[in-house]
Amino acid sequence: MATSAPARARARSSKLPLAVVAGAVLTLTLVLYFDLLQARPSPEVLVTRNFGAQVVHRPAPDFEVVRQDGSRVRLSSLRGKVVFVNFWATWCPPCREEMPDLEKLTESMSKVPFELVAVSADESWQEIQTFLAGNPTKMLIGLDPEKSISHAWGTEKFPESYVVDRRGIMRLRFVNVQPWTDERIQRYLEWLALND
Repeated sequence: MATSAPARARARSSKLPLAVVAGAVLTLTLVLYFDLLQARPSPEVLVTRNFGAQVVHRPAPDFEVVRQDGSRVRLSSLRGKVVFVNFWATWCPPCREEMPDLEKLTESMSKVPFELVAVSADESWQEIQTFLAGNPTKMLIGLDPEKSISHAWGTEKFPESYVVDRRGIMRLRFVNVQPWTDERIQRYLEWLALND
């Protein structure tokens, strides 16, 4: 028995919405699948996972340090650069341990807008000069004998380091010694200097 033309048309039209819905679901599933494949955690998330850094995201308290030559440097005058602020002292063994890596980090970042500010809690420049033993440094070293800057920043122990973006926003906080020459840290800092 042959079906009538109107019956065949009704059968086709009832299958058409089902085919459209199935096609839309398949398309959406494929789009979401490929988006998830390409999704990568932000560079900050990777640094926090690998190095125990803490995400901070708040305005960095401005400060002024006095350099050995008597000149003064304000953090806010460094806007436009990523600023790595390290709180340290020569009497702190872990601080002394990480200084060569911080010097290497400073040298490796010389091609991007970056400044490493090492804020020392030492009482005088004499201790710093003895520690440096006449070796030149590319770091900007400032003195904070009252530890007022480190307290304002919430530093709990030495060494402690912070990454401040080009707009003056604290991004990350590191407590204790880190492998500052690790390329993942350097890539993060370069990314922040060039993309923020």
